[in-house]
Amino acid sequence: MKPIEIINLKFGYTKNKLILDGISLDFLPDTITSILGPNGSGKTTLLKLILGLMTPVSGNIFIFGTELKQIPLKERAKLMAYVPQKHNAVFDYKVIDVCAMGRAAYSGVFSSASKKDIEIAMQSLEKMKISHLAEKPYTQISGGEQQMVLIARALSQQAKILILDEPVTGLDYGNQIRLLKILRDLAKEGITCIKTTHYPEHALWTSGEAVFMRNGKVLASGSTSQIVNSENLKAIYDTDICVLSRPIDEKSVSTCVPLF
Repeated sequence: MKPIEIINLKFGYTKNKLILDGISLDFLPDTITSILGPNGSGKTTLLKLILGLMTPVSGNIFIFGTELKQIPLKERAKLMAYVPQKHNAVFDYKVIDVCAMGRAAYSGVFSSASKKDIEIAMQSLEKMKISHLAEKPYTQISGGEQQMVLIARALSQQAKILILDEPVTGLDYGNQIRLLKILRDLAKEGITCIKTTHYPEHALWTSGEAVFMRNGKVLASGSTSQIVNSENLKAIYDTDICVLSRPIDEKSVSTCVPLF
């Protein structure tokens, strides 16, 4: 069964100006899908519609075969976890407490975290390699560390679908690579990962599938190795970019090189 199926989705704040126009997509199970496109192409809006944070003008979204609007909010949280681009913390919660908030769908928003919730939260921090931050105040760690905590919080939901909006924002290069590796491992464990990104090379390194968006429409979608090419990158970003591939350790590795 498809984790997510989108049929002819349209969205706009007014009837005369659509931000998304006729989006139809399928997301494959146990796969990382990267959504690429310039600023203003509708990537974040699409994610919020999938999560039910906004209501489309028309079209349908199905989660594991059930129409999204038929799924109660608490059940959605057990199916889909979301990592936003930014999060402004107000209170000085400890990192472990922020991470345990991902268990709210199981224990209730106003319930105290159980011993099991704390154990699962700690396991998520360990998976992100940041368990040493557990007792530190969330507001006193770096922006990059906060981003890693938000991903750990999403993992604590133990959802089958993980949706990330530009997850490498604020991360140094080493943590970017570590995060991409973690996403690959999660996909191998059976989690469907969907992420927006401004880095086509990240899609080439990790994603089985890719989607190109521009001006609220899908320009191309399918296997990353097939659609992340110089022609599509030129069409999306209006910039000359060469996609190079070479064998490394008996594997073919591809990356992007701008042509100045």
